[in-house]
Amino acid sequence: MIRDSININDIKKIFSNKKQKIKYLNEMYNILGVIKTIPKSIDDIDNDIISSWKYEISTKIIRDLFKESDKYKSGKSSDKALKEMMKQWKDLNLGVFDWPFYPNAFDQHIHSINVDKSLSEIEKDEKVKEEVVRFRRIKKINTARNDYIEYLIVENNSHVTPTLKHNRGVDFYINGYSFDQKVSRSVTKNFINDFGPNWKDKAIKNPGLVAEYLYKYQDEARFGYESRLLIVYLDEDISEKDIENCVKNVNFRIPKHISFEYKHSNGEVKKYDVDCYIILLRK
Repeated sequence: MIRDSININDIKKIFSNKKQKIKYLNEMYNILGVIKTIPKSIDDIDNDIISSWKYEISTKIIRDLFKESDKYKSGKSSDKALKEMMKQWKDLNLGVFDWPFYPNAFDQHIHSINVDKSLSEIEKDEKVKEEVVRFRRIKKINTARNDYIEYLIVENNSHVTPTLKHNRGVDFYINGYSFDQKVSRSVTKNFINDFGPNWKDKAIKNPGLVAEYLYKYQDEARFGYESRLLIVYLDEDISEKDIENCVKNVNFRIPKHISFEYKHSNGEVKKYDVDCYIILLRK
């Protein structure tokens, strides 16, 4: 927990390079009125960050550094980029904004097209070409959405400390605790099957239940029970204003505590407890 202190592991997760660390220390020394030469070695720089760490001051400096980054600037302008990309989608008559196929099922998808006797070889080629274009554009749009979401989270919550690098495992420190952001295109098939036609209303009224399903029915190859910031799409074709409304209304003060059982591939069932935040994206 970086609210109390910071360690080498946290430093590696937050800072991207030596230049950022030096800039951070210069700002910290300036605020504290400390006259000191910045060390030259990385080890000594890290030790100075540890010894001078003051959470309230430190997180403000890190947030200011983040706001100077290309990542932040890209996120800030993503609302305009999203409008243009969605306009292009409509201008190209790409149809319903939905995945034509999923990456892990691409081989099977192509096989199903190859054995479709209702299509000629030329028609099959044209179908795949259009689907690849749709897939590429959805990927680009989703990247812009994710950048916009991260920008909104940091911009609207002073107690969120962003990391200054792309780092697996930690995307934010919220109130001093680390959280890994995970984006889900669905509340899971299990959730939809269990709650039927009214699954969306159920999700909106019980976001903690959605979080439980996402942990409980995650793919074992990517299994984890770390604290997560879950971004879940209830609707695919959402506007930048919809995203803003959903993200700005999230209460990041108190996380949801989730208890879930997971059945591993070896048949063993284990119970896990985890804290998380969840944002439901909807119209």
